[in-house]
Amino acid sequence: MKTDKIRSLFLQFFKEKNHTIVKSSSLIPANDNTLLFTNAGMNQFKEIYLGYKRNQTSSYTSSQYCIRTGGKHNDFNKVGYEPYHHTLFEMLGNFSFGEYFKETSIIYAWEFLTHKKWLKISRKKIWITYYYKDIETKNIWLNKIKIQPNHLITIYDKNNIKYHSNNFWKMGDSGPCGPCTEIFYDTRKNNKEKKKIKNYNELKKYCVEIWNLVFMQFNQIRSKKLIKLPIPSVDTGMGLERISAVLQKVSSSYETDNFIKLIQSIKKTIKIKSNNYISLRIIADHIRTATCLISENIIPGNEGRNYVLRRIIRRALSHGYFIGLHKPFFYKLSEFIIKNMTQINVDFNISSNINVIKKILLSEEKQFYQVLKIGMYKLKKEIIVNQTKKLCEKKIFHLYETFGLPIEITKDICKKKKISINFQKLNQIIKLNKQKQKKKHTQKNQHSSCLIHITKKSIFDGYHEYIKKSKITQIIYKNKSVSYLSEKCVGILVLNITPFYGESSGQIGDSGKIINKKGTFIVNNTQKNGNFTAHLGYLKKGILCVGENIVAKIDSKKRKRIQSNHSASHLLHAALIKKFGLNIVQKGSYINNKYFRFDFMYNDNLTEKDIQKLEIIINKKIQKNIKIHAIITSFSRAQKYNAIYLSSKKYKNTVRMICINNFSIELCNGTHHESTGKIGCFKIIKYKNIGNSIKRITAITGIPVIHYIQKKINKEKKIQNLLKNNSNDIYKSIKKLVNKISYIKKEKKDLTNQNISQISKNLISKAYNINDILIIISYISHLKYTMLKNISDTIKQKKESVIIILINKNTSIIRFLISVTNNIIQHINAIDVMNIIFSILSGKGGGNKNIVKGKLENTNIISEKIKKMKKKIIKYIHENNIYK
Repeated sequence: MKTDKIRSLFLQFFKEKNHTIVKSSSLIPANDNTLLFTNAGMNQFKEIYLGYKRNQTSSYTSSQYCIRTGGKHNDFNKVGYEPYHHTLFEMLGNFSFGEYFKETSIIYAWEFLTHKKWLKISRKKIWITYYYKDIETKNIWLNKIKIQPNHLITIYDKNNIKYHSNNFWKMGDSGPCGPCTEIFYDTRKNNKEKKKIKNYNELKKYCVEIWNLVFMQFNQIRSKKLIKLPIPSVDTGMGLERISAVLQKVSSSYETDNFIKLIQSIKKTIKIKSNNYISLRIIADHIRTATCLISENIIPGNEGRNYVLRRIIRRALSHGYFIGLHKPFFYKLSEFIIKNMTQINVDFNISSNINVIKKILLSEEKQFYQVLKIGMYKLKKEIIVNQTKKLCEKKIFHLYETFGLPIEITKDICKKKKISINFQKLNQIIKLNKQKQKKKHTQKNQHSSCLIHITKKSIFDGYHEYIKKSKITQIIYKNKSVSYLSEKCVGILVLNITPFYGESSGQIGDSGKIINKKGTFIVNNTQKNGNFTAHLGYLKKGILCVGENIVAKIDSKKRKRIQSNHSASHLLHAALIKKFGLNIVQKGSYINNKYFRFDFMYNDNLTEKDIQKLEIIINKKIQKNIKIHAIITSFSRAQKYNAIYLSSKKYKNTVRMICINNFSIELCNGTHHESTGKIGCFKIIKYKNIGNSIKRITAITGIPVIHYIQKKINKEKKIQNLLKNNSNDIYKSIKKLVNKISYIKKEKKDLTNQNISQISKNLISKAYNINDILIIISYISHLKYTMLKNISDTIKQKKESVIIILINKNTSIIRFLISVTNNIIQHINAIDVMNIIFSILSGKGGGNKNIVKGKLENTNIISEKIKKMKKKIIKYIHENNIYK
């Protein structure tokens, strides 16, 4: 049975059971910061499960594309190596919200799998698991379905940790959860070899999980604490790729019809005959995921979802490298995904975006190969220098962290070169780095975590008012709710009504004071999550108690500067779209009182002229002093106005729309001026690429623009004074100076070449001739390695058979270079000469038979050692009867 047919049958089955078919939702969870990607079919129904939202329809079915590459559900390292794991997969599911529960869902699953009208799977092939506390589910399987008791496996908690079990499903660290029952298919073919399955480990060994029925009964609010959901619900998931493998009687989902077509197309396109199935599987899996993510406006980068995409692409490219693909190839494969990803109820817009997708992939590949080239050069250098056949684990990690060279490629090359690596040490280094990153991330988000302890809601009333009478409703000190805060203590105040804007919409939180007769609290930052607002700071003097009346005063000067930058960011966004079209996609912003950053996706580069035109457009809008209106309206009406909004964000029915004439209409909850004239002026101070097709503009407004221009003028005056030029055209003076420097450099190069030629002649004249082989060994002070190399090359151009040993002390380190001409390396080579030197002076070095370099032990009697070196080399030539 073909994969597409299985999907159609599944949806048809549940449609006949009065389920509404819904589309696969976006891979980017809407308005949900607890998830990196959509990892289950139930994600789009989360608010219904939690009871926040009610729908007229109680039962749904879908075929949902999911990604599991991080957090609790992370299959990334298994992909390609294990038969049924993918970064992106299709999840068939049925969902019920109060209409039916355990018994009906189990009966539906059994009917679809075993009935002759549907999948016709043999009952003898099916095994079931259930959570040990869920006796109701156990009885349904035994009494209603009549499953053989020895095909029913009990699953307990792991390590005696409550609700930590393979059969207690959780979406993440928090959210809807509940017991589940899993359905397994026995993949064993030979009946004679079939052993009785007694436990979960044996079950996983002989069977593949095909369907999981989750009974959503609880909401996990923190570790080990569950509360009952208002309506018990059903969430099931059956991997389409897995069930296809079962029905097509293949041992891996990579061998199913759709994957086989994709892998064959890949092999044909990249013209590779390799049978390295793991690498081909990984490339096939990863091109699906990368193509779909880019189609949803995720671009390769260094953080969050962007980093996951980059990691997926680079893993595929690394495996391409393993099978001999050393030039960009990955971008060509995205076209094959169109056929696989345009089936029923899936809308990735791949077809219309294919050229953009290919361009982004090609750009990322070129960047990767550049990184790979530098990393490979550094690795080869390390291998040459290292003579112990061992590579330092710190060096491997350094190559990965600094130059981006994948550890897998380093391992593979070292394996081929028979260079050993201590994997235990390497894993420890990687683990330590992860811990450092985690600690850094925790420290970065420690303010956000404080919102967990807030139980009292606040009303924000600070768009126009900077001072507000209010009341303290909660005080948090050392992560605990307390009744008062003492002098000099750091804590959090919660107010019933506040003029302080909490950090959101890219805008930083307000700072200021909360005061009454008893005390003064300095607010350093304001954080918010929904209706919960935290005023973070310290009590400068006195004492403040819960229930007391206070006056909240924000730093108005700071707020006005923030508003200038926020309103200017809207003007910039609109100007970019007006000038470069609707393919400008906002990727983030950061707005404070000093400057603002605006990140956007655009496939071409902005020129200096483009930047200047943007500045003129925006400053003209500022000069016109256009009114800025904040309009509260419905989301559907805002769409009719063609308001700009983030497609990845989920908006409520009521939204706030910021209108600057018809020039800029954008959904935003941030604070703004009443008119553009209050911005003062606008200046772009920096423009750069921060990722693949992602640009960042940094700009300033108001008085900081004047300061910026004054600093520029002062610098120009200093340069003018330095050049002793009174004219305003310092460009000509600098150009004249640059030309003069170029001439001096050329003169220096000519003199250096003359010097090298003279040194070479002197060394040749002092050379020792033995058996028509010249031995040149000399101690030359204060020359760089490049000079030694040039001297060596000059001598080799003039003489046919020569051994050159140049020892140099430029700093406190003694370096050496050994060079041997081609015609004698079969008798004596540079490495042989280096080993003779090391028998006299300790040091380290590396290279090839023609040339080696390295360092020697610092010694004051180097001239005496050089004599010994010369004698030993002559002796070696004599003893080995070496002739020209």
